[in-house]
Amino acid sequence: MSTEEKGQIKRILITVAAVAAVLCAILTVFFRTSVITGFIGKALSILEPFLWGFAIAYLLHPISAFFENLLKKLEERVSKKKRPGLIRLCSIVFALLFLFTAVVLLLQMLLPELVASISSLISQLPGTISRFQEWIASLDHGSNSHEAVVAVQEVVDTLSERLQNFLQTDLLPNLQTFVSSVTGSFMSILDVFKNFGLGCIIAAYILGSWEQFISQLGMIVYALFPKRTADWIRDEAAFTDRMFSGFIHGKVLDSLIIGVICLIFTLAVRMPYAVLISVIVGVTNIIPFFGPYIGAIPSALLVLTVSPVKCIVFVVFIIVLQQLDGNYIGPRILGDRLGISGIWILFSIMVFSSLLGFVGMLVGVPVFAVIYDLIRRGIYRLLNMRGEEKRIAVYETTYHPGEKDGKKQK
Repeated sequence: MSTEEKGQIKRILITVAAVAAVLCAILTVFFRTSVITGFIGKALSILEPFLWGFAIAYLLHPISAFFENLLKKLEERVSKKKRPGLIRLCSIVFALLFLFTAVVLLLQMLLPELVASISSLISQLPGTISRFQEWIASLDHGSNSHEAVVAVQEVVDTLSERLQNFLQTDLLPNLQTFVSSVTGSFMSILDVFKNFGLGCIIAAYILGSWEQFISQLGMIVYALFPKRTADWIRDEAAFTDRMFSGFIHGKVLDSLIIGVICLIFTLAVRMPYAVLISVIVGVTNIIPFFGPYIGAIPSALLVLTVSPVKCIVFVVFIIVLQQLDGNYIGPRILGDRLGISGIWILFSIMVFSSLLGFVGMLVGVPVFAVIYDLIRRGIYRLLNMRGEEKRIAVYETTYHPGEKDGKKQK
C-alpha cells in the first residue's frame, strides 16, 4: 500500500470519527438532557464561589488600580523606599471596603424605604380610590354624561373591591408566608452570603496577582494554539475586555449620576418616596433601552397614589432627564463603545433576557457587540478573499467614517 493510499485512508477514518463524535454529542443532548443539565448544575454549584470571585475581581480591578496609583504617588512624596506589596494590599482592602460600603448604603436606603412605601401605599389606597370616585362623580353634569359616569363608577368600584381584597386576603398572607419561608430556608440565605464572602476572598487573591494571572492565561493560550491563532485570541480577548469594562463601568457611573440628579430633584419638589424612586430610577438605568421605562413606570404609579399633579411633574422630569442622559451625559461617558445600531441593541436585550433573565439584560448588549464584531470581521475577510474590497471601502466610508478597512480601532 502506497503512502498516498495510507494518507487517504487516514483522512477517511478521521472524517468518520469526527462525524460519529458529532452524532454522539447530538444524541446525548437530545436523549440525556437531564443528565447533562444535572452535571452542569452540579459543576456550577461547586464553582459558584469562583464565579463570584472572578466577577468581583473584574469589577473591582479599576477601583483597586486607582487606589494603587494614588498610594504610589503619596509614597513618592513621603518616602523614597518602595513597598509595592504593601501598596497592592492596601489598594485591595480599599476596593473591598468600597464594595461593602456601596452595598450597605444601598440596602440601608432601599429596604426601610421599601417597607415604608408598601405600608403607606396600603393605608392610602382607600382614600385615593375615594377621591378618584368623587372626581368621576363630579363629571356628571347631565343626562348625556350620566350613563358614561355610572359605567366608569361601576368599573372603578369593581376594580377597587378586587384590589382591596387582594391586598387584605392575598398579599399580606403571602408576605407572611414568604417571610416564614425565608426564615425556614435560612441555610439558603447563608449559602448566598457564604458564596459572596468566599468570592470576595478569591477576588482579593486574583487582584493581588492580577498581572501574573493574565500572564498565565497568555502562556496557556500560546502553548495550546499556533502563534497566529494565539495572536487572534489575544486581540479578541483584549477587545472583549475593552467592550465589557468600558460598557459596565461607564453604565454604572452614568446610572449613579442619573440617580443623584433624580434624588436632588425629588427632594427639592418634596416628591413622595423620593429615596426609593431615585434608587429605582438609578438602578434600572443600567439596563440599556428598556431601563428608563422599567424604572419610570412603577415610580410614577407610586407617586400617583399620593398626588396626580406630582405624578405628571415626575413623568415630565423623567422624560427630560432621559433626553439629557441619552443626548449628553451617556455619550460623554460611554461614547460609541458598542458600535452597533439601536435595532441590534433591542435584539440582544430580548434574546439574552429570555436566555439569562435579568443578568442577560445587563450583559447581553456587550456580549452581542463582541459577536457582532466577530461576524463583521469574518464577512470582511471573505469579501477580501473574493476581491470585493471596494464594497468594504464604500460601506466604511458611508456608515463608519472613523474606521478603515473594517479593522477595529485600537
